[in-house]
Amino acid sequence: MDVFNHQKRRLAVSACALFAAAFAVPAMADTYVNDDGKRVECHYEQVKGDDGHPVRDPLIGAVAGGVIGHQIGGGKGNDVATVVGAGAGAYAGKKYNDNRTENSDSTERKVCRPVG
Repeated sequence: MDVFNHQKRRLAVSACALFAAAFAVPAMADTYVNDDGKRVECHYEQVKGDDGHPVRDPLIGAVAGGVIGHQIGGGKGNDVATVVGAGAGAYAGKKYNDNRTENSDSTERKVCRPVG
């Protein structure tokens, strides 16, 4: 019975969060008059840090995995181990790059554009 109540509570919290997100007011831009007497509209936007190159880390992982895989087995098993090692290395490199991208620093900057 306690599991059922926990699921109902979880559903209610999810519904409230969805309702709040649906009616959230987006950030409005501020309008200013700059030093030249012209109107500008300014807003803030998130800028992520350097995410690295999306191909570099999987490629390095594939090469390293292929070299390590080539050291295993002999004959046709050696070829299979090389291919499997390269695939596993590429996957590990992609996961490394994705994890680094998620943890990259972001900053907020003010962007202003002329109005009219």
